[in-house]
Amino acid sequence: PEGVVSRELAEVFRRSESRMRNDVRDLRAWLGSSPITGLPHLPAGDASRLYTETGTPGYQINDLLTDFDLFRRLRARGQARGAEGLNDLLAALQLVTGPPFTLPSGHGWSWLYDDNRIHETAATALADVAHLVVTRSMTDGDLETARTAAQIACSSIPFDEVCHLDLLKIAFTEGNTQAATEMLDHDLLERTNEYT
Repeated sequence: PEGVVSRELAEVFRRSESRMRNDVRDLRAWLGSSPITGLPHLPAGDASRLYTETGTPGYQINDLLTDFDLFRRLRARGQARGAEGLNDLLAALQLVTGPPFTLPSGHGWSWLYDDNRIHETAATALADVAHLVVTRSMTDGDLETARTAAQIACSSIPFDEVCHLDLLKIAFTEGNTQAATEMLDHDLLERTNEYT
């Protein structure tokens, strides 16, 4: 939100500053322009708000909706609509592709937000949405959707116990007591601090 300079991007992505300037140029072309202002979502460093305010060329994204922003909006709309909002919650879960704000390198995207604990906020939001979907789907007798939601949560936030309990409940509901007992023993009772 305050903007970043090439040096900061180079540190986060572990690349040279010149490489980052080229990557930002490519990203600018890929993101395109805002339909609201007609200006690039990612203006050149000397056309950014940061440059206007401080005289320092830097990069700031304008008028762009990130996956997490969309996730939040879908969650809010889905919860506001009650039972009719299940499709919004499912759409939010479809945005999830892994642990929130992580990259294969282990570095994250938290620098995009003011909140320096955004990865925890996102994990909690994911757990809440998945559990809502599980609860509503099980009420409707749709165990497949319930299982999908719980599996998305468990694969993305493996330290969350609620998603494991949801899978356990689904297995018991299906009458698969052996699988449920194995999950109870392996995923809940014999857990260590392996995710901390």
